[in-house]
Amino acid sequence: MKKVVWANKSNGQLCVTIPKEAGIKEGDIVSLEKEKINTIVYSSITADLFHYGHLKLLEAANNLGDFHICGIPTNDAIKSYKEAPIADFKEREAIVSSLRCVDMVMTENSVDPTENLKKIHNQFKNAKIILVHGDDWEEVPGSEYIKKIKGEVVQPPYYQKLSTAKIINKIFEIYKDRKLKK
Repeated sequence: MKKVVWANKSNGQLCVTIPKEAGIKEGDIVSLEKEKINTIVYSSITADLFHYGHLKLLEAANNLGDFHICGIPTNDAIKSYKEAPIADFKEREAIVSSLRCVDMVMTENSVDPTENLKKIHNQFKNAKIILVHGDDWEEVPGSEYIKKIKGEVVQPPYYQKLSTAKIINKIFEIYKDRKLKK
């Protein structure tokens, strides 16, 4: 089980939340060994109108390493390359943070995750970093830096059946002649 350490705001202590169903009980000794993380996977996802295609990408990324970090682009970062998201950053971040296949979420201030990748590389100097991005992009932002540090870029197949645009178009098609009530 991989968990992210968080700071308790009331006392400054570092904490790890362990689910009740994990089989660990109060008084048990657990081992926290940052050095045992040999492979870090970094994915980036807008996660607007989260759907099965998003989930498949994140699950594929999670299966590639010891620790999966997902970058969530800010609203401004998204608007730099496509239309503004429907869900705001905090909503999108909350969805991705709650997934079992994601160990940690980072804010991405640009479509290029290189700044986040540099922070990760500095924190885990001996770990290999794998950058995951769907194969719907020919040039993967951050890939130059990953190659420079001898990491790897993996592009799982894009899930063709669902996309945010297809979902929106289907909703318009279904409801084009109806007035919706709030």
